[in-house]
Amino acid sequence: MAKRFRQGWSFIKNIYFNAEKAVIGNVILHTPNTYEQAKIKLIFDYAFFYTALLLFILFINMLSMNRVNMILIPIMIGILIGCLLLLRKGMAAKKVGLITSMTTLIIPIISSFLNNQDLSPKYTLIWIMSILLCYITVNLLATLVWSLILCAYLVTIAYVKLNNIAVYVSPGYSLAFQYLANPLIVGMYLLFLIRALGQYYRNIISLEQKRTAEKQQQHLSLINQHLTKQFLLVKGFSRSGKSAFLKGETEFLEACFTEIEKQCGTAIDFLNEPGEM
Repeated sequence: MAKRFRQGWSFIKNIYFNAEKAVIGNVILHTPNTYEQAKIKLIFDYAFFYTALLLFILFINMLSMNRVNMILIPIMIGILIGCLLLLRKGMAAKKVGLITSMTTLIIPIISSFLNNQDLSPKYTLIWIMSILLCYITVNLLATLVWSLILCAYLVTIAYVKLNNIAVYVSPGYSLAFQYLANPLIVGMYLLFLIRALGQYYRNIISLEQKRTAEKQQQHLSLINQHLTKQFLLVKGFSRSGKSAFLKGETEFLEACFTEIEKQCGTAIDFLNEPGEM
């Protein structure tokens, strides 16, 4: 049993890494900014794992014969796959993040409204995720707009419920089935949230560590070049000083010693003040 689980997990990881390499591998290489790289990875993870999750949710809705979700979920899957293709083509993370977050906000709102104005956690979690995605990948203004749209929808639901306005309810929507499915779907959403946002911050840390290591390597290389130059100069002046000593040219010998002292002082200052390179 454990062996099969490891094999299955290995298979899933291979699919993920191969998809990541195919979609954003080339884009990451041509994106020097580490923050932009982290945003690209976040959008990929968000779209990839949410697509996988939606396939599972689609199966649940097929069991309950929820016609509205059976139409809306494939549409959302198609748009998310389109977002992955836009990433692959090199479209800016800001634009792709805007499309992705808008899709995962608006379509669940439509689904919620046509499913008896359902405001259960399986909807609220993805709304929160879409707004967070917008905040991280786009900007504050777009995030506030998305938040206003969500608040306007919640106000609309309150008005509908308080005034007992009859609204179309999707065939196949059953409160009993929703109560049974909610724990499973919410659990999957929580794992999705942890994976997407958790990995995003891990990516930032990892990319920053990589950039710091590269800077340190460049600094060490510069130190090596600088000290090599200083030592060559010192070596040259020492030879000149030796020749001057043998010829009895005391003034030239003194000048060589002065220059050697100067070069040694320059090398020491360079080592003591690495931030000024």
